[in-house]
Amino acid sequence: MNSQTQITAAPQSNSVGLLNLEAFELSQRVAKMLSSSTLVPEQYRSVIKVKAGKDQSGQWMYRDEENPNGLSNCIIALNMANRMGADPLMIMQNLYLIEGRPSWSSQFIMASINSCGRFSALRFDLEDLGEKEVEYQETSWAGGRKQNVTKKIKIQNFACTAWAIERETGERLNSSKITIEMAVKEGWYQKNGSKWQTMPEQMLRYRAASFFGRVYAPELLMGLKSAEEEQDQIIDVTPDQELVVKADTAQLKREILAVKSPAELNALEEKVFDIADDSARKELTKLVNAQAQKFQPKVVEEVPAEEKPKKQPKTVEEAPVQEVAHTENGGVSVDELKRLQQEAETVVQQMKQPSSADMKREYAKALNTAKSLADVLDIEEQIENDNALTQADFQYLQANIEQVRAKFEQQQAPAVDPIKSGSVKNGLTLLISDAKNGEDLRQVAQQMNAAKPNLTSEHQQELLQAYQQKKKLIEDQMDMFPNK
Repeated sequence: MNSQTQITAAPQSNSVGLLNLEAFELSQRVAKMLSSSTLVPEQYRSVIKVKAGKDQSGQWMYRDEENPNGLSNCIIALNMANRMGADPLMIMQNLYLIEGRPSWSSQFIMASINSCGRFSALRFDLEDLGEKEVEYQETSWAGGRKQNVTKKIKIQNFACTAWAIERETGERLNSSKITIEMAVKEGWYQKNGSKWQTMPEQMLRYRAASFFGRVYAPELLMGLKSAEEEQDQIIDVTPDQELVVKADTAQLKREILAVKSPAELNALEEKVFDIADDSARKELTKLVNAQAQKFQPKVVEEVPAEEKPKKQPKTVEEAPVQEVAHTENGGVSVDELKRLQQEAETVVQQMKQPSSADMKREYAKALNTAKSLADVLDIEEQIENDNALTQADFQYLQANIEQVRAKFEQQQAPAVDPIKSGSVKNGLTLLISDAKNGEDLRQVAQQMNAAKPNLTSEHQQELLQAYQQKKKLIEDQMDMFPNK
């Protein structure tokens, strides 16, 4: 009897857990080993990949960074596996963390129900209810106020019920009926990227199985929902791109209209260049040009100050006594008038000089029409000696110079041997086809950049197309199998 007690007690002392010292130490050792593996999902790893900027080809580069939550996540997964009597790796592969809430994959829920021994295999009744127009409520914001808008959508309505036979009683157990109409009214169907629109029958089965498990076998799910349910409950607060562009455009309009100096206008003009929408950028450019006219000396040119000095000497010659009298009575003397005339002429000359924005436009136009590298060098020398340019305009022109210079240097580059280029292209194409993940593809991208001088433009385009196709294939595989 004692020997039997010892035999049954032995596995308990060697099991993982959190409530006694030996089990906790064993959990830590096992978790440390698992966190060092690349077979577990990223949230369980001790080291994760973090984005570290983009390379010359625009591809993301990654660096290794310690994950402070990896070990603790592994311990929790081990504890859940111990309680459920399941394999720890299976728990890790099927436990998702969505907005801070753990959830099971739908396949795991169905597998748990089928393997628990209390029910027969889970089955589904699918029914076509025909086409139907469904009304649903959608929340929108107008003028800073929340509004509920009633909308309609036409759907092909299906219904699905999950059922199984309870082995102990022989009774048929049915889940709640899940319909496409329910998905629309709950907001699952019309979400951006919703799988309810592309694979409705599969999503009906997943949701029916989850409802069945929560009603008849909640202990198997440990109170957790499916990952698809958690995804459907997330509220998308991302603003529409069109609204963002309109908001940015309206803000820039207000800033341009309120500008008080040419320097401020030049800074806003650079923001206008960054607008992606062509129509909005053209409209803002017209507004900038209109505002720039306000800082031009138009009023001074229409009423030139040279007319006053012509009349003044004549007045002094004809009636010098009257001029002296005016001076004595608190008027302006002849010397004072001459001084004011000189100051006015100086101001006119200063205002006639082109502004930094005008010079920037002229230099940019000259760079775009340059016909050789020598022309570019001459323009660059003029820009460097022009003290009227602001620092921002000078930097803008320097960037333009680099682009134009690179264009001419590329034109003057020696011709590429097409035979050698074809050989290089074939080798890189083979590397692209052999790439198995994003890291392999990034290494191929670096080799493509290094081989650019030896490739013709046609071969470069072919490689880019092959690269994009392979990249899309890998991304699609990652979407289908996120934990692989």
